[in-house]
Amino acid sequence: MSSSKTAAHGPSCCEGVGTTMIGHFVTRLEVEAGKAGGSLTAAQIRALAQRFVATEQARFKGFYQRTWDECTIAREAHLLESARRMPFDRILMRRFAHLFPPRTGDDGGTGVLSRRIIPGLNIAIDKMIGPEMYRQSQALCEIILDRHAQDDGGWNWEAVHADSEARALVNEALVVVAGTFAAFERRRAWFIELVNANLTPVRRGASDEHFRLGESGFSALMRALFADLAAGLRAHPAEAVARWGAPTVEDLKAFFRRLEGA
Repeated sequence: MSSSKTAAHGPSCCEGVGTTMIGHFVTRLEVEAGKAGGSLTAAQIRALAQRFVATEQARFKGFYQRTWDECTIAREAHLLESARRMPFDRILMRRFAHLFPPRTGDDGGTGVLSRRIIPGLNIAIDKMIGPEMYRQSQALCEIILDRHAQDDGGWNWEAVHADSEARALVNEALVVVAGTFAAFERRRAWFIELVNANLTPVRRGASDEHFRLGESGFSALMRALFADLAAGLRAHPAEAVARWGAPTVEDLKAFFRRLEGA
């Protein structure tokens, strides 16, 4: 589904509600006008409208719910597709994709997390690394994508995720992210609140309808997100110090200790 098609479908949901309700009200006007000899006064129309709103809401409750479900599904698809089309976000998310529930044609595994966190996570990362680094990361990831383009117009995502430059690019961003957690509890609370405030809407009855990110989910997410960086730091501490400096490496170690104890 293209983003333009989804964007057009979203407003059409609201348009459909308006068209349907106006149509029903016009039908009621025609019936009442027929009873009144062919015409109604402004006061009669106003009174009829008030009665229509008061009495018809319950009858159309199912219609409202179906329309709401269609709108939320369309919006969710649009948001997820937008994230998918942004290579840095997709490469970043691959690190914890195994925590999502299984889904045909996509990464997934344990189901500890819900894909509903994706918009809020992207907002949080953007805020923590800053818009300039975020834009640069997207631009560099586009170059990496070009290296792994396929003849059919797509990309070899397995090769993209395995690309050493892509891994290094994500780790550079994560070093900056870790640096924002000096006040760990406060930053964790901010992160959780931001993600939960931007969960994608979901259809009623979905398995993750009542999902909320909590501290345990945060810990699972962060441990998966930082696993590659933490492993590299343990395996090559001298290289890490040479690249980021001793103070930053010590801050990273402190951050990892907090994650393990969280």
